[in-house]
Amino acid sequence: MNEFMNSLLAGSNKPPKGTAVYDSSDHIRFQNGQNVSGHNYGCNRRFVIENNIDGGEGYTVTMYNFDGIHPLWKDNIQMAPKRMRITSTSKNIVELRGYGYDENALALGASLADASFDSYGIVLLIENAEIKRIQLNMYDRNISIVYLK
Repeated sequence: MNEFMNSLLAGSNKPPKGTAVYDSSDHIRFQNGQNVSGHNYGCNRRFVIENNIDGGEGYTVTMYNFDGIHPLWKDNIQMAPKRMRITSTSKNIVELRGYGYDENALALGASLADASFDSYGIVLLIENAEIKRIQLNMYDRNISIVYLK
């Protein structure tokens, strides 16, 4: 098992340099605990989890859309980079939650609530040193999206 994945499983918020990548081709959306979408086969996304790109503690989590370039943003970023820390681990499940604020959003006049990273979190299911499933939680909207292979 690589050192970066060991760091996640150990609950360390001081990870070594490295990344964990998870590619998904299906997801299911839940709102208020209810399945509101069914399977979304062929929706290709990539999660990249890396050591904090700002140099602080924790991780940076970014999600990319492999189905094309966004017409307004002109890139394939589905979820902008979010600073996250591990909040809990249990055997092969690792939970991370956002912390801090998006300084760019604040500079553009966003409220503290809208610029807060703590509205986001992910839960990783890790088996045999590989991420098998990711759940993205958007706490402020009571939405969870489970990403599957």
